[in-house]
Amino acid sequence: MLEFINNILINNILISDVSTGDWIAIAALFLTFLTVVFGGGRLFERLNNIKDSINEIKPDVKTIPVISEKVNILWADKFTTSASPITLNERGAKLLKDSGIEVLTDKYYKQIFDQIKEKNLQNAYQAQEMLIEVVRDFKNITDCKNKLEEAAFKTGVDIDSILLVAAVNIRDKIVKELNFDINDIDKFTPPKK
Repeated sequence: MLEFINNILINNILISDVSTGDWIAIAALFLTFLTVVFGGGRLFERLNNIKDSINEIKPDVKTIPVISEKVNILWADKFTTSASPITLNERGAKLLKDSGIEVLTDKYYKQIFDQIKEKNLQNAYQAQEMLIEVVRDFKNITDCKNKLEEAAFKTGVDIDSILLVAAVNIRDKIVKELNFDINDIDKFTPPKK
């Protein structure tokens, strides 16, 4: 591009025959060049600002799993006791009864048990946590979704709370069938941070 401009300037200035069209072409090229230079500079500035913003957010993002764990504990404590092993409190027992979730856990009990058994868990705590995870997936089963939504509407709580109550309700039976002792949950529960 510079060679092109140089040829136009040298050839036309030396000949002293620079037309208005040539000056317009030169001005357009010059303006295009300036636009690219300044536009590129602004783009790099914006990219650096984005990079700085990401660097500012990184420490906060690292705390999300910790916050999530604490929120889950607070949420679960609404319907269960905070002592280990967790059990349904009065509110959880009422939710179990009002939601009718036992119909689903009875219907899918064998499937739930088989899913947990195939994981080859090592202790009662792992069985409890896997049970909660397996039951939580009920919301992804088409046959269960409508029943869960009806139960949530009827009781005024979210589906995850209903599923937690359902899992805790059948936990003792599952743990015993896996030949674990329910009292061993305490031995394997990770310490709270």
